[in-house]
Amino acid sequence: MRAQHWVSFALAGMAVAAVAGLIPLLPKPHASAQPIAGAHYSGSVTGAGSIDFDVSAAGNRVLNLVVTQVRCGPGYTQDAFSWPPSPPADPIMIVDDHFEGALPFDLELPPPPTRVTGDFLPDGSAQGTFRLVMTDPACDSGTLDWTAAIPATPTPTPTPTPTPTPTPTPTVMPSPTDKATPIATPKPTPTATPTAKPTPTATPTPANLVSGWNHVCYLGPSQNIQCALANISQDVLAAYRLEATGFDKLFPAKSDVGTIATLSPYEPLFLLLASGAAWPQQPSGSPPAVMPLVQGWNSVCYAGEPKDVESATQGISGRFAALYVLAPNGEWQIFVPGRPEVSDPIQLGRFTSVLILVTEAGGTQWVFDP
Repeated sequence: MRAQHWVSFALAGMAVAAVAGLIPLLPKPHASAQPIAGAHYSGSVTGAGSIDFDVSAAGNRVLNLVVTQVRCGPGYTQDAFSWPPSPPADPIMIVDDHFEGALPFDLELPPPPTRVTGDFLPDGSAQGTFRLVMTDPACDSGTLDWTAAIPATPTPTPTPTPTPTPTPTPTVMPSPTDKATPIATPKPTPTATPTAKPTPTATPTPANLVSGWNHVCYLGPSQNIQCALANISQDVLAAYRLEATGFDKLFPAKSDVGTIATLSPYEPLFLLLASGAAWPQQPSGSPPAVMPLVQGWNSVCYAGEPKDVESATQGISGRFAALYVLAPNGEWQIFVPGRPEVSDPIQLGRFTSVLILVTEAGGTQWVFDP
């Protein structure tokens, strides 16, 4: 059986950030080397598939780590495991050219937890170990060795073309050269001016996606997901959609394991991109004024007016434990009601995708106030 497993969203109440956090471990001595700041590393895992990760621009963190084809039980293969998971986790820090972190799926689960280690070598490559431990299904991959290096050809940036070259609106400026013509028509024709009001609806809403993980709203009409992602298809490595029962997914390179067929307007997606791209979208119809939420984790496209997060969630105050927003730098921002000391100053723009942990039994409704 082939399956896709994502880190469980079933975390309890206010302890979500602590339960989901990566547990940084003390570094071990190793040969002197340096990670290449801002580089992408790609390689293979013994007894599994591939490993890919990025080093942060400051050279002190491992980002967007993905391990594929991990065999961790009889007849069971993990298609892809992504780190950091969702809900957000603390970053994997690089200390003395070494990184190590562990993530328990269940705090009551005895060791060993899921763990990744790595060392950067003097020749510019990296190596380490990876172990996947899960409770559902129950399996343990054992400790697997991996090696990775910076690809000889840069990570695919062949498609800066999707970045929409701004339609040359400045060409409207030459029109003032017709300043003599209004004098030739003295008859009052102010009725022609109302024709300008339909133009605002023609401007598409761009979504500027970054290399790595993005949490973004799909705004277009209901259609096949391949058509919906056509403008950025060459950059998409994976797509996930959170449902009440778990994650639906799409891997463009492996169409046989995908479970997302169509997209509906104002659905949020997790998109993993090989390189940054612009995704221009034309909003379809009127955005929802009310969003039903289930008890537990919800992925929501916020359709209200731009507001600070506390004001935007005032109508569901007391019914949720935490709200997360994925920032463009790949870090999660958190808002915990009544806990300003652990909350980030989040501003929700229209069509911002959020993760929200609802505690209300039976769920609730989020009314997007104007």
